[in-house]
Amino acid sequence: MFRLNKLVLGEKMRLFMMALFLVVFIVFSVQIILEEPMLRIQILYILVMLFFSFFFIISEILRFFYQKATKHLVIDCNPDQAVEVANTLKKLDIIKGYSSSLLVFYTLIYMDQGNYEKLEEHLKNPAFQTSSSLKLVYNYNMFYIQIHKNDFEKATEYFKLINDAYKVKTKKRYAARPVYSLSMVSADYYLLKGNMNKTYDFLKNVVPTSLNNRELTYYYILFAKYYKAEKNQKETVYVNDAREIGPELAHVKNYK
Repeated sequence: MFRLNKLVLGEKMRLFMMALFLVVFIVFSVQIILEEPMLRIQILYILVMLFFSFFFIISEILRFFYQKATKHLVIDCNPDQAVEVANTLKKLDIIKGYSSSLLVFYTLIYMDQGNYEKLEEHLKNPAFQTSSSLKLVYNYNMFYIQIHKNDFEKATEYFKLINDAYKVKTKKRYAARPVYSLSMVSADYYLLKGNMNKTYDFLKNVVPTSLNNRELTYYYILFAKYYKAEKNQKETVYVNDAREIGPELAHVKNYK
């Protein structure tokens, strides 16, 4: 809660500073325009002022919708509300500043909705092959699609690709960003393989306090699956923990 409050306060301060900057910019621009004797130059200044003001305002609007969608997804754990806001953002994004972010964002939504067919169709977008980070997103989601299909051989292929991406040591801009918990990915892999010892070891490597609400539900359900395989009553504890956070998430409400 402290981290969330701090984030909200920081965002309010940033918004105040941005609004102040815009007001100062407009006042300064108007002053220059009024002092300019030539009409042609005045028109040029007005166009420049309108262009930068429009770009500034649309950027802030897009940022607002992106943060709202993110809150619905990772804090409220409500993918249906998140997709509504994301769709609005996509329509408003005339400058295409959030194209890559939305590309990744929809993978999270489809995963949370349990819509693996739509997720697989979405991953056919060639943009996922344009950078190391997007390739990692592609391999990560394909890995979980194969787990959903219970295809161990294919899952192994993508698991190796994910591990390779994390081991690459090269210039920062060429390396994939480690946006996923490799320990959780590994735990899922060894659970599919039936190696309970390694599953548990990787689960214990995860630091729950570093996870957001959405990620916590996957962590709890993964632990529940582990204890179910071990025929341990702790399974119920972890399922209930997940349901308290994200009862509308597919992997939670469909857990058996």
